[in-house]
Formats: sequence, structure tokens, C-alpha cells
Amino acid sequence: MIEGISVVLPAYNEEAAVGSVVRALRAALEATRVPYEILVVDDGSSDATAQEARVCDAHVIQSPQNLGYGLALRRGILPAKYPYVMICDADGTYPPSAVAELVELAEHFDMVVAARTGRHFRGRGLRALARVGLRVFASFVVGRRIPDVNSGFRVFRKADCLRYFGILSPGFSFTTGLTLAMISDARAVAFVRVDYGARVGVSKVRFVRDTLRIAQVLVQAMVRHNPIKLFSVITTAIWLLALIALVVWVVVGGVAIGLIAAATFLLGVQVFSVGLLAEALRDRRDA
Repeated sequence: MIEGISVVLPAYNEEAAVGSVVRALRAALEATRVPYEILVVDDGSSDATAQEARVCDAHVIQSPQNLGYGLALRRGILPAKYPYVMICDADGTYPPSAVAELVELAEHFDMVVAARTGRHFRGRGLRALARVGLRVFASFVVGRRIPDVNSGFRVFRKADCLRYFGILSPGFSFTTGLTLAMISDARAVAFVRVDYGARVGVSKVRFVRDTLRIAQVLVQAMVRHNPIKLFSVITTAIWLLALIALVVWVVVGGVAIGLIAAATFLLGVQVFSVGLLAEALRDRRDA
């Protein structure tokens, strides 16, 4: 059994759901018999989020303004008194019934992530395509299948999370960065499938903005943790263009086309050389 767990709930205008979420989490935690605390970070809400949380005896940390998801998590994780931290959204989307399994596995893994499933998670149209694309890209970055890269329901050691604070986003992609960093560093990360429910209230996620930010985090993670893979992909694309130019030159002829093929090939060599240098610098940094 783990020594104790601090539950951090970032909340922005979640008065309709935060009370029921706190009560459900408390009941689930009581059943585990693990010492716990519940901290609700009211991220500059304009409604009664803080009052609803206090009614349920949660410890409330209030921000004077809306600072964003990642910074709200930081404000809750830093004062957490127990060695393990559980984060969960305050909108009623995650099932408290998964708490027991997450807590049990936390003793054996460096991080346990509730991987969302169900129609409310998959979405439709462009949203569904973006989720699949980001999941595939994230899996490519770390070389392991990731069923859910940015789930907001997970358990990890506070000390492990603190060491990554310098590279984690202050915004929505905080959890994405944490997932990629821990897996890239060969930490033991387990995924538990959970049924993702309909949220209570209005979503704060901005599809285009947040998708682009997650994509940015994925690229940054590849540069930081596996640069040779990124530069190899770019080099391959450049050499394919060089090959196409070479074929055209053989078939059609022309000095200009031949020069383009040669220059494109040399560009690929230069890009790959930069990748080798970046990889060497990464190895030196990690040594």
C-alpha cells in the first residue's frame, strides 16, 4: 500500500460538478484505506466553484485570475503533502470507480494513467481524426503504443513530476508533456482503460488551439528525447524529393534538374548531420 496520496483537481467555473466529483472521489479513496487529501485549485473562477468545493471539505487553493490548466496543476502539486499525487478533472467525466485500481497499481509503476474510451472521448469528424493522429504521432515519438497521451486522470510520485516541471507546459498540454517525458526516460507507465463520460457544464477546451499546442509539445519532446528520429524523418523526405528529381533528370535531362537533385541530396546530408549532432548533445546531457 502506498504511503499517502494528494488528489489535485484543477477547476475553472465548475460549480455544477466539482461538489459531486469531490464527494465521489472521497468515497472511493476511503475504500482504499490510503491516507489522502483533496486539493481543489480554483483557477480564477467567476462562479461558486470555490464555495462548492469548501462545502465538501476540500482544501481550496484560489488563483486571482485564470492562469491555465498546467499552472493550476502546479499550484496544487507543489503544496501536496503526500508522496503520491492523483490529478483528476472536476467536470465529472472520469469515473471514480477507477480510483482503487489506479492507487493499487501506483505502488508498482512510476505513473498510472486512466486511458479514456467511449463515444464521449472519441468525438466525431475532425476531432476524432485529430485524436487518432496525435495518438499515432505520440506513439511514434516514444516508440511505444500510447492509448491516451493527455488523460487528465492519473497517479504519479510527486518527486518524479517535480523533476519535469522545467519542461512541462503551463497550459492544456501539461499532461501530454509528462506522459512523453516519463516514457522517453524509460519510466514504468501503465494505462488503465476507463469509460469517459459526458462533462457537466461547458468545455474549456479550444479544439484548434489545443490540438496545435499538443502537436507542438510532441515535436519538442522528439527534439528533446529522440532527436535522431525527427531528423531521420526529415532527411528521408528530402532524399525522396532528391530521388524524384534524379528520375526526372534521367528521363528528361537538363543541367538545372540535375543540379536540383544534387543540391537536394546534399541538403539531406546536412540535415542528417545536424540530427547526429543533436543526438550527441542529448547523450552528453544525459550522461
